[in-house]
Amino acid sequence: MALIGNYKVIRQIGEGGFARTYLAEHAVLGEKACLKQNLVISPEDEKMLLREAKLLWRVHHHSLPTVRDFIHLEDGSYVMAMTFIEGKELAKIVEQDYPAGIDPEHVCWMAQRLLNALQYLHYFGIIHGDVKPQNIIVQPREHNAVLVDYGLATFRPKAASATSGYTPAFAAPEQLDGKPPIPETDLYCLGATLFFALSGKLAGAPYPERVPAKLRDFINRLIVRDPLRRPHAAGDLVKPLSELRQELFGRPSTPEDLAVT
Repeated sequence: MALIGNYKVIRQIGEGGFARTYLAEHAVLGEKACLKQNLVISPEDEKMLLREAKLLWRVHHHSLPTVRDFIHLEDGSYVMAMTFIEGKELAKIVEQDYPAGIDPEHVCWMAQRLLNALQYLHYFGIIHGDVKPQNIIVQPREHNAVLVDYGLATFRPKAASATSGYTPAFAAPEQLDGKPPIPETDLYCLGATLFFALSGKLAGAPYPERVPAKLRDFINRLIVRDPLRRPHAAGDLVKPLSELRQELFGRPSTPEDLAVT
């Protein structure tokens, strides 16, 4: 079993174009951790991982991961150690368990957790830039949804800032146009993600009939093409969504009803 710093590597759990991730265990505490290591040893990749670690260093929120350590290895690569988020990707829940879409009540409580997370990030000047089903870990028992992967995040973007990248299927129009991301960008991406969660399809397809009209209206406000016509603050949407949940479902959601295998 390989040892990286104080962490025993258990197995690889993912790989993207920039880095691979591992499930690990702290050698002393026995607690699980997620390790993210840059694939290519280069100043550019080092800078990307370092930037991500610095963005998350002071982040402490129940719907966001926390950075625990940053390690320089002898081969020249870097490893960021983070909290390991138990759960299943929203994308896999839809694809494997609910291909026709998740029940609207469950999508609502997930949306509320994610709006809280975005409110927190935006307050500190962080734009996630890649909100999508693959970057959301759902924890039904904890009644939580965690937003992960900050490789494309931006800190206090300016008018001249370039977009760090995006996922075309869930990107906001301004990202596709090469403009800098803004808080409204994350809200568009969240809206597109919620549509996928409800329908199993990309935004633009018809809503399933079971989705209440008022919930459709709520999501449609997020996926407006013009960012100036979208809601401007995630925090402003939390209370209206809570009231909508009460109106539509008449009770708090029960997370154990969401079967995830």
